[in-house]
Amino acid sequence: MQHPAVVAIIHEDEAVARSLAEEIEASGLRAVTAALSSLVVAPEEALALFAQHDPRVVVYDVSPHDESVPFLTFLRGTKVGSRPTFVLTTTAEHEHEPLLREAIDLRSCPHAVDTLVSAVTRAASARRAA
Repeated sequence: MQHPAVVAIIHEDEAVARSLAEEIEASGLRAVTAALSSLVVAPEEALALFAQHDPRVVVYDVSPHDESVPFLTFLRGTKVGSRPTFVLTTTAEHEHEPLLREAIDLRSCPHAVDTLVSAVTRAASARRAA
């Protein structure tokens, strides 16, 4: 029996992360969540989360806080962080325009969660096929 793909959700707002996890799990995937602020101050926890759950996809919120972009760069540069596909979201305006072009804006679109779940399931399927 094949286990469902794991999606890690790293978000500043834990309520949003839980809500996204429910939607993603309803699509047949397994979700784990972590607060961005906790991981930034303890990066070894992020590495342990990735090592333990081996996520196929990471939903990462590019927050307005200065640490979100450098931490994303750090994660992508690690061995465990280089394996999953990252799906970026944003819930706030800020100055990281190049990243925001890649991000699903959860603020402005009433169907943004559906768009996010579709992007995550596509990414999980693509990683499974690779």
